[in-house]
Parts: sequence; structure tokens; C-alpha cells
Amino acid sequence: MSSDPQPAPAKTTPKSSVQRIILQILGSLIVLGCAAALAFYFMQTPPKAKPRTRMPVIPLVTITSLHAQNIVYHFAAMGTVTSAREIQITPRVSGEIISLSPEMAPGGYVKTGDDLFSIDPTDYELTILQLQSELAKVSSALRLEMGSQRIAIKEFELLGQTVSAIEKKLMLREPQLGVAKAAVTNAEAKLKRAEINLARTHVTAPFNGVIINKTMNLGSHVSPTTPVAQLVGTDQFWIKTSLPVSQLKWLDIPQNNSESGSAARISMQEDAQHSTYREGRVIRLAAALETKGRMAVVYISVDDPLALTSAHNKEAKLLLGSFVQVTFTGKELKNVYAIDRNLIHENDTIWLLTQDNTLEIKKIEIIARTKKQIYTTTILAGPPRLITSQIPSPKQGTPLQLLQKGSSKSQLTKGGE
Repeated sequence: MSSDPQPAPAKTTPKSSVQRIILQILGSLIVLGCAAALAFYFMQTPPKAKPRTRMPVIPLVTITSLHAQNIVYHFAAMGTVTSAREIQITPRVSGEIISLSPEMAPGGYVKTGDDLFSIDPTDYELTILQLQSELAKVSSALRLEMGSQRIAIKEFELLGQTVSAIEKKLMLREPQLGVAKAAVTNAEAKLKRAEINLARTHVTAPFNGVIINKTMNLGSHVSPTTPVAQLVGTDQFWIKTSLPVSQLKWLDIPQNNSESGSAARISMQEDAQHSTYREGRVIRLAAALETKGRMAVVYISVDDPLALTSAHNKEAKLLLGSFVQVTFTGKELKNVYAIDRNLIHENDTIWLLTQDNTLEIKKIEIIARTKKQIYTTTILAGPPRLITSQIPSPKQGTPLQLLQKGSSKSQLTKGGE
């Protein structure tokens, strides 16, 4: 059995291997070169974006209508409760306290004529007895001298002598009678003074009031130079407030007691959620400005501040020293616009939406202010439409678009972007 002869394997020469490597390198270089050329081309000639026309955004705004009207001007100020009537009780005579009213203590209420305290009257009673005796003595001497004068007159008439006026007075005992009368007058005056001093040992309240403090007790020795208690009237308290001088023109300030001043409401904060109030009235304007701040001082009176009478016993008590808010009822403002303060922009301007739906920046004259609003009499072309929303970069004549009813707030925000 014979087998077919196998072909001999081809022999690779070194020359063919070198050629193949060279061809591979050249192919790679060609590919890299083409890629670099394309990259350079695209870098030098980038694609150009087609310009797009941007549509202008017209801001959306909200408005409120303004109407001129007559408004009673109310404005507020802070004040402090002070006493309208206050005295230091000082005895007019000296001595020992032998009786003392239970109300003679801080917070004690007294009425006009109520007994406060009494001083031992013994010494003053004895003085009166002594002076009564002296008065009786000089009165008797006066009667005797008057009898002697009658005798002298008869004797002078019997003699029938012509004498000078001076001699006649001496002969009729007129000087002696004058001395006797003067002694009686002096004794009567001393007795009257002693009776007054005796009455002064009994001290009463000069007006309705409350005791603020006292410095004596039963058995204390007092004298006319030492105050023993402080009494504050309860019929009326005053509120001392400070106002800018420019606000005074809106108040009715009485020039005398027969006139009635502007009404005022005094608010007292009980806690964070509740407050109470009392009614008062402007009564006085201080003649001098405050040293600090140069503010005018206005006083408001409140009747029965401690609610002691039946007419006010259901109202809040107004305590001395309280820091309160006073809301004044001022004069009526004629034909004014009331605008919220947060709608007033730089340099006292407001934003109005014109009939052409463009922005009008209007400067106004502010004649009065409150905590929340301002009032102006500046004439506004009507019916004025006040812009209540914000406008980015506001400029006179900027086109605007009115937000229609039922539109969402998101549209307003978007329109203002």
C-alpha cells in the first residue's frame, strides 16, 4: 500500500516579513493622519447655530382701585399713666399719733373728709383753757376802763374847760381805753389760733384718693416739717404722651376748662393675646418740648381710672406708671386717598397702571401717616388703579399686563421673571 506524497511547506523569507510590517505601519499612519485632518477641519469650521428671536415678556400685575374719601384720622402714640392730683400729707401741728385709720396704708382708699389720723390734743386743749382765762381777764379790764372813761367824760363836762385836742384825749382816758381794747383783740387772736391748732390735731382726707405710702404708725411723734404719707387722687389720672409737633394740627387741644379736647382710647396689654382699654380725652399741651427728641407733650385725662364707681366698675383698672398705647381720634381728612404703607415705594412714589396698560411712577404728598396706612391729597387721574404686586426693574412707561381674575399666582410669578 502506497501513500500520496505530501506537499512541501512554504518557506517564509525574512524579506517578506519586513514588507508586511512596513505596510501595517503605513496603514496606521494613514488612518491617524486622516483622523487628524478631519478633527482639524471640524475645529476650524464649527457648526453655526441659527439665531432665534426672543419674544419680550410683559410682566403680569395685580391692582386695587383707589377712591378719594373723607376719613377721621386715627393715630397712635405711647404714654405713661401719671397722677392728676398728688400731695404729701404733712401735719400742721406736732405731737403723738393716738389714732390711725385702717385705710392709712399703701393701697388704702379714702374719700373727702374721711379721718386719717389724730394727734394727742391734750396740750392744745390746755392752751385753750389758759387763753380763755387770759381773754376773760383782759375783757374785764376793758369793761373797767370803759367805766372809768364815762366818769372822765362827766367830769370834763362839769369843768367846762377849753383845752387842746391832745389834752382832751388824755383827760377822757382814750389812750387807756385803746390799750385795753388791744389787749382784748390780742387775747382773742391767741385763742383763735389755739382753737385752730386743736382742730389740726384731727387730720382728714382733702379729696378722694389712694394712699401710696406712709412713714408713721400709731404712737409715732410727728411734726410740721415731716411728711407722713403720700396721697394720690382717684377721680382722675393723666396719660403723658409724646408726639411729633407735626401731629398737633390734627388734635383739638382745649385752651381752657370749658372746651372739650379730642377723644383718645387707652389700650393696656393684659397678655400676648388680650388687651383692655379705657376712654379718655385730650386736656393739655405742655408749653415746652421734651429735651430729648424735641417731641411735644400732650396730656390725656381718664375719669375714675381705678374703676371705683358704679359707672366704671366693670372696666379695667388703669394703674399708675403703666406704659400704654393711646389712639387719638383726630380731625377729619377731606378728600384723601388711603394707601397701605407697603405699597409706597422709594421717594414717596406709588405704581399706577395707566389706561394704556403701562407703568406710571407717581410721586405723592403724604399729609398723614398711621402704622399701616398713609393718606394723600395728591390728585390722581381716575379711576386710579394702584399696582399691588412687585415689578422687576420698574421704569416709567414699562408695558404691563393685568392678571385676570381666576388666574393662578404662579402665572403672576412667571410673568414677572
